[in-house]
Amino acid sequence: MSSNPFESEEEPSTASDEILEGFLCPICRADLKSIDFLTEHFARQHAEEEDALKSVFKDIFTKAKKKILNNFEDDRERAVAGAPAASSNAGAGAAAGSKASNARTRFNVYNFMSRQTVGAERSYLEYFQTVRNPRLERYASETNKLIIRLHRLLKDLPMDAVQRKQHEQQTVPWLDGSSVKLCPNCAKSFHIARRQHHCRLCGGIMCHDCSRFLPLENAMQLASLSASRSEPLHQLQQHEDRAIRLCQHCLWLLDTRQDMQESRTCRPLLAQVYEQIRQLQQDVTPDLEMYQKIVNSLHEGETIFTLADAGALRGKIGQVAEQIDLRSKRILTIHSEPGSREEALKKAIRLSCVQAIKERMLSLPPLPDEALIRQIQERKRMETEQRILTEQRMAMEAYERAGHTVGPSTNADQSSGSFAQGSDLQSLNNWSAPQAANTKFSVDDPLIEQINIIKGYIKQARQDMNFDVVETLELNLRELQREVYERQRNSQT
Repeated sequence: MSSNPFESEEEPSTASDEILEGFLCPICRADLKSIDFLTEHFARQHAEEEDALKSVFKDIFTKAKKKILNNFEDDRERAVAGAPAASSNAGAGAAAGSKASNARTRFNVYNFMSRQTVGAERSYLEYFQTVRNPRLERYASETNKLIIRLHRLLKDLPMDAVQRKQHEQQTVPWLDGSSVKLCPNCAKSFHIARRQHHCRLCGGIMCHDCSRFLPLENAMQLASLSASRSEPLHQLQQHEDRAIRLCQHCLWLLDTRQDMQESRTCRPLLAQVYEQIRQLQQDVTPDLEMYQKIVNSLHEGETIFTLADAGALRGKIGQVAEQIDLRSKRILTIHSEPGSREEALKKAIRLSCVQAIKERMLSLPPLPDEALIRQIQERKRMETEQRILTEQRMAMEAYERAGHTVGPSTNADQSSGSFAQGSDLQSLNNWSAPQAANTKFSVDDPLIEQINIIKGYIKQARQDMNFDVVETLELNLRELQREVYERQRNSQT
């Protein structure tokens, strides 16, 4: 086995096993002791063999590369598989062994990798924010600087052209164009026909073709500056089509800021109509609950609400249903690409609106019959009066069992006041206090004045269909009526 790494295994070396070192000639292998002697010897003795030398060096580098790569693959195979590498003797066998070792290496690497469980997730939000936030901060800071410069530039802008140019240079320093020969954007040279121009916000240099112009009205909106605060701006807007010269980068930053502001204030028509539908549905929900409460109250014979209240509220709910239906049909008329997600969204909104109208608004219980309501109220009034008479009779019997005697005047007072009390508990609509012997007492009574005020409030609340307020005021009115009746009956007794 030769110790020379550059010798091929297919062509064994005939030289001795001794390793030669030094400044050897690659052809005659003479040791010249220094690089100068080696160069002179090769130029004098082997000048005609230069082509042969190139081929010799090429063969040496090829054999060295092949040997190094084979040793590297064998070492990697031993490190991964842990098994001793087998020696290869032929070129075909070496190539097959190399492919097998590569396959085994990949297989072993995949085996040692950690397996990911099914459904596992990893959040890259933090990495995304670390990349995105510095970029946004840089653009935001640059845009804010441009807005400040734009505000200073427009605030006291002179009318004269020379003074205006001096004002622009004082606000934003311009770059010196003496050393700039080419346009930074298009790389065209400046000359008499292609002059240098400066950006009014960053002071950069560009040609006329690469210049961009921001209208004065848009600039004032971005700078939050009104024309009324600056008379020169107002005159410039009226007399000439004035615009500000900018570079592409500054105009892109300002357009991005303006688009962001418009996106916050302006929304698509589909979103606007859908928000109107959602608002109508939220507003009609209390009315639906109140209508159900009024109908149940009427069937129970209560007199807080009337049949007219239920009819007015039902008409209001019907109008809201018509508005929701019209707006859902309007959504279908908005243009969108066939088969797109927007088209599917419009159909889903229309279907949900139709379903809400059918299930919530058209399925309301019908209004009860007026004659039936009167019968129920009359029956409840009679039951209340009968209960009051029964309670009074039981109280009298208990009083007699206790050993007391009841005079005829007491019976007359109780019997006469019982029906009045029952009528007072039920007849609350269009109620007026019983006329007392003293008219001054009824007029000057603050409770009666309060009753009249509450009746006015109830009338106004019924017109506004605010039935929650109507219910509260009706209950307060009952309490005041009872108090007035008790005071008047005690005064008569």
